[in-house]
Amino acid sequence: MKKTAIFFKSVFGFERLSKYESDYLHDANLRSCSYMGFIVVLLELWMLIRQTYSKVVPKVQAGGSLSELVVKYTSKYWLFLLIGLGLMLFCLFYQKGGRLSRGRFVTLVAIGAACMAYTLMLTRENFTKAGGSTTPVMAGIMNAMLVTIYVFLFVIGAAIVTYALFNYLRNKRIVILEHVAITAFNLVCLAFGVFVSYSDFWGGKEIICFLTMVIYVGCLLIYRPYITLLILGASFFGFYRILLTFESGLTFAAQEIEISGALHKIISGDAVNYVTFFISLTTICFAIYHGRLKEARKSKELEKSAKEDRLTGLWNYNYFSELAAERIRALKDGFADHVLLFVDVHNFKAFNDQRGFEAGDRFLVAIGTYVSDAFSDSLYGRQADDHFVVMTKREGLEERLDALNARVSNYDGEILLGINCGGYRLSGNDEDPRNCIDRARYAAHLIKNRFQTVYIEYDEKMSEAYRKRLYVINNIDNAVENGWIVPFYQPVVWSDTKEVCGCEVLARWMDPIYGQLFPNEFIPVLEEYRLIHKLDRAIFEFACRDLRASLDAGKPVVPVSLNFSRLDFELMDAVSELDGLVRKYGLSKDLIHVEVTESALTDNFAKLNEAINRIKELGYALWLDDFGSGYSSLNVLKDYQFDVIKLDMRFLSNLENSEKAQILIDCIVKMANRIQMLTLTEGVETKMQAEFLNRVGCNRLQGYLFGKPIPKEALYDRIDKGELTVSEKRL
Repeated sequence: MKKTAIFFKSVFGFERLSKYESDYLHDANLRSCSYMGFIVVLLELWMLIRQTYSKVVPKVQAGGSLSELVVKYTSKYWLFLLIGLGLMLFCLFYQKGGRLSRGRFVTLVAIGAACMAYTLMLTRENFTKAGGSTTPVMAGIMNAMLVTIYVFLFVIGAAIVTYALFNYLRNKRIVILEHVAITAFNLVCLAFGVFVSYSDFWGGKEIICFLTMVIYVGCLLIYRPYITLLILGASFFGFYRILLTFESGLTFAAQEIEISGALHKIISGDAVNYVTFFISLTTICFAIYHGRLKEARKSKELEKSAKEDRLTGLWNYNYFSELAAERIRALKDGFADHVLLFVDVHNFKAFNDQRGFEAGDRFLVAIGTYVSDAFSDSLYGRQADDHFVVMTKREGLEERLDALNARVSNYDGEILLGINCGGYRLSGNDEDPRNCIDRARYAAHLIKNRFQTVYIEYDEKMSEAYRKRLYVINNIDNAVENGWIVPFYQPVVWSDTKEVCGCEVLARWMDPIYGQLFPNEFIPVLEEYRLIHKLDRAIFEFACRDLRASLDAGKPVVPVSLNFSRLDFELMDAVSELDGLVRKYGLSKDLIHVEVTESALTDNFAKLNEAINRIKELGYALWLDDFGSGYSSLNVLKDYQFDVIKLDMRFLSNLENSEKAQILIDCIVKMANRIQMLTLTEGVETKMQAEFLNRVGCNRLQGYLFGKPIPKEALYDRIDKGELTVSEKRL
């Protein structure tokens, strides 16, 4: 029973609608009114032209009065033209939103006032008088419809003028006036349909105008189904009753119906068609309503997803930025009292790894709640991952952040958690919130993993570094195209002969403004902003081009090792890029060694795994870079067949005095030999280190002892001078 009640409540539109759904349906009706207004304007123009040429012009030529003829034959069309134009512009201006411009205001007031004045003038003319074949009942019905039309036409004009005044003078949207205008137009259409069709039926014609008007009203102006049922029911039943007032004049076979003791004639087939039309139109109106309601709910969900973060329910970063920009523009003074915050969570990755992604999502939801509690009077949202953004006042900020940090820290008793927050104070109302957040993020990055420091504010000392950071981001394409990116080569030698067996290719940025930029100044920035593939693609080509040039010049050719970032496999088809360059420059594949960092392979990233396998299948040597630099996983050695394992330079730290470091290196080298992998140690700076590594069986060495990274010309200059000897052995 309850389900049945809910079903009927839904079908007939008695269910409670949200404000968004009501506004959506109302806006749809306003759009429909603008279409109807446009149609009315076209129809009335056509009727004016038609009536003028068929009625007015001939009678004027016969000596009739132009003014009297216009009032007699075309006045109603002029009135409906004004009303249609006014309604169309009223709805169009409303849909554009905001306060009316002076031009729009004047236009609406002029049209609305003209409608009211013209309506008042017409009330003195064109009423039907009884006499002849016109019975008093017929005349009464015609005049009642005319009065209804004139009253509601006047109401439409008054509503347009009033709305324009309130909108222009007080910047207020008077919703009731919109409903009044729409409802009045609705009633005008129905009354007009009854008026014209009754007149046509009186003359033995079809009731086309009435049917057209109820279609207009029913299918374009969609109300709740029960309201539609009342409007259409009253219209059809009322017009049906009016038609039954005829006692003669029908030319088709008809049946007699007794009403109030009198016999009336109406065509039986037409009666069935009439009722069928009413049922069909009502059903269509119901379907349109429920279709629009479904669209409204879908649109609401889309709008919600465009504004809200799916996981936490906070504003997403795009919408937060829009709202923040509006608030910043609205500030008149006291800019420095407002700050934009970037909030990051310490150890969130560790929490995810240990607790799982579902628990990580619950943690993020909890943080969202903590942020909204701490800054309930402010603007806040989620940027991405474990990053949250806030726009708030500077006063009492540290206390709020300390409270937020305490709640985050206490979330899990076993994992060390907390927040680090960067802030940027506003300096004017023309600042872009995204740039402000980026500066706050830069500041927060400086205290990452410093659990004792919760908040740091962006200041002038950070400004130069930040500007350089932005410069790198904005100029990576220029750097590649203009030759600011230069490949440097650091020799790799055999541990026993000290002959050069290869070179690692490293990028340097020779900038026309900042001079030489070192890798730590631009590589982390490019990785963070997912632009590193542009640099790596350029270095790949520069290295292949230099190899080709050395081959063509008959110089000793030194194989090169190229560093592949994890992001290279996401942002481009790195393997195909490299293989295409090797084919382009006609190089042997044994001249190219591919270095992949150990940390990249610890992630279960299917695309990267596939790319690694392709590198081996295509015949390139595969090196494991930075082994031992982080959380080393022996699974990496088990799952992949590397040609060379490259030990991180930190193994050599205080090697002379650390027996444990010596034992570890010895074990790693022996392990690599047993699984048929060569070893290379980087960061070699002393002869003692080189001798030890050679003694334990490490195959290759790299470090300042044998040479710093230098340009190709300087490398070959050392080779030509005999300072470096190129080995004939490749592997």
